[in-house]
Amino acid sequence: MSEQKSDRRVERTKDAIRAVFKDMVCELPYEKITVKEIAERADINRNTFYLHYDSPDDVLHEIQPEHSDRYSALIAGYDYKNDGAVLVRSFFEYMEAQDEFFKKVTCDSRFDYIRERMQNRVLAKTYKQSSVLPCKNEYEENIVRAFFNTPLYLYRQ
Repeated sequence: MSEQKSDRRVERTKDAIRAVFKDMVCELPYEKITVKEIAERADINRNTFYLHYDSPDDVLHEIQPEHSDRYSALIAGYDYKNDGAVLVRSFFEYMEAQDEFFKKVTCDSRFDYIRERMQNRVLAKTYKQSSVLPCKNEYEENIVRAFFNTPLYLYRQ
């Protein structure tokens, strides 16, 4: 019983940290986000933050898969070769349904390195498992990546 309570407390604490972190990403330049400020806003001790994360980057690394996995699941059944229009539409619909944090991380060029990690995760779960358009080398993979980045660049406008 005490283990369940502990797990719920841990989850509540981590949820609070993630929520505050997301708010801060929307409000501040990323480099201005500090553990001290996250802890204050989440109403926790800095040591409590460090029990769960090493840095704000760790919080971000934990949040990223949530988004990329949801998007991967959404497009998993599509055929990259024949369903391009549906994939583009799905991307725009998915983006419109997301919170400000996700939109900022996806659209703000300062977060390109984060977006790229998310994109690699999506590609690994969907495209790379496709037998329809197998890439023979890195050059072909980059062409496909550029093609599927087009909706992102349009969305950023």
